[in-house]
Amino acid sequence: MKFTGLATFIIAATFTAGAFAADVTPTRVGPVSQYGKLLAGKNAQGKGRIYGSCEGVKDGAEVQVRGMSLYWSLMDEALEFWSDEGVASMVNDMKIQIVRAAMATGDEDWTEGKYIGYQKQPEKQTGFMKAAIEAAIKQDIYVIIDWHSHVANTQTDNAVKFFTEMAKEYGQYDHVIFEVFNEPQKISWNEVKNYANQVISAIRQYSDNLILVGNPEWDQNPQQAIGNEVSDPKKNTAYTLHYYAASHKATGDYDWGPGEGTRGQQAIDAGLSVFVSEWGTGKADGKGDVSPNNGAWQDFMNQNKLSWANWSASKINEGTAAFSANATKTSLQYSNSGNTVKGYLSNNPTTYTACRANQPASSSSGESIAIPMFKSQEFSLNVHGRTLQLNSAGSGNAKVEVFDMLGHTQLQKETLLGSGPNTISLEDIPKGNYIVRVSQGKKLAQTNFQVK
Repeated sequence: MKFTGLATFIIAATFTAGAFAADVTPTRVGPVSQYGKLLAGKNAQGKGRIYGSCEGVKDGAEVQVRGMSLYWSLMDEALEFWSDEGVASMVNDMKIQIVRAAMATGDEDWTEGKYIGYQKQPEKQTGFMKAAIEAAIKQDIYVIIDWHSHVANTQTDNAVKFFTEMAKEYGQYDHVIFEVFNEPQKISWNEVKNYANQVISAIRQYSDNLILVGNPEWDQNPQQAIGNEVSDPKKNTAYTLHYYAASHKATGDYDWGPGEGTRGQQAIDAGLSVFVSEWGTGKADGKGDVSPNNGAWQDFMNQNKLSWANWSASKINEGTAAFSANATKTSLQYSNSGNTVKGYLSNNPTTYTACRANQPASSSSGESIAIPMFKSQEFSLNVHGRTLQLNSAGSGNAKVEVFDMLGHTQLQKETLLGSGPNTISLEDIPKGNYIVRVSQGKKLAQTNFQVK
């Protein structure tokens, strides 16, 4: 975003404080470069929304991304699309902005041992997930790392182990979103919350990216988190709402209580960010034709700026599968459901512009400068409270710059770094979300942080 009298610089989508454990570079400018890291927030009316770190949490800057959910990582008819080619085909042909990787987590076995869930085949399932994540990053789209379980509260140790690994390896990529519990069954919200708090704590050791949390009865009760939210030190959590158009109500109520859309609206109106990480055009069991109720649900999501992933990007023999049996990862052929969803996605942009914000006000060059994505091992950069902590490979003068999410300069100073650990006070920075950048000669490091 450009401001009068100030030059601009590009905030790249995948800045990191140090070296990535994974080394993946986008091959295009996509939605992640334009919007940045997704952030949970509220609009001026106090309603929950999703924003991007490029422009920050402000009215008019809401971000709604739309795409596809991959099917369970248990069948060839699904896993074909967990690939560079599959994701690229959906980007090019369907204009998806997000892909959800629904990884099997237990001992599910639908192929006589060929593919089994994470409990029995952790390395194989983790490999599928990494392939999907890296395919999404290359296309510069968002990717949901989905612990696709109905009983995740009984799998806490494995979930903590898995999400610790994912956050450590991919948590500094703005592309990544963590979905910690796919669809809790009929258990209490407090049981879900207790599980989620443990997994969130593990993720937050390495990443402040958006986290999605499920809720009781297959993600149809996000309102149960009102006044009883999960413990997230970064306050970057959204609550999922799942629906199938032929089985659930976008508007109106049942004889026994409020419909799913009504319950979702209650959560949104109370200030909770809501994310539709799974929805289907037919029945809740995946069967049936495309329901006429899809239009009402699309209206509901668009009115509330809800991001979504459609179930499913697969060619399994199921009514809600997007692709027909003769589809391949390089040649998508569509079912009735897939054609319907492709129609909804046709409104997505075809091109994107890398995020722009202000250059520091002290600059007199008047020229735009571009900061590319980078990998740097010269600095280990972290912020704790209002103290910047970094390790330098050598002594020398350095420039420290702090920007808010609109690009306004909050701090700019020169300092002498010694070789090894250094601390710099950020006491003058008010509460809010920021980006800090440290440059020492040609060495550069940058990270996001929050002052509470």
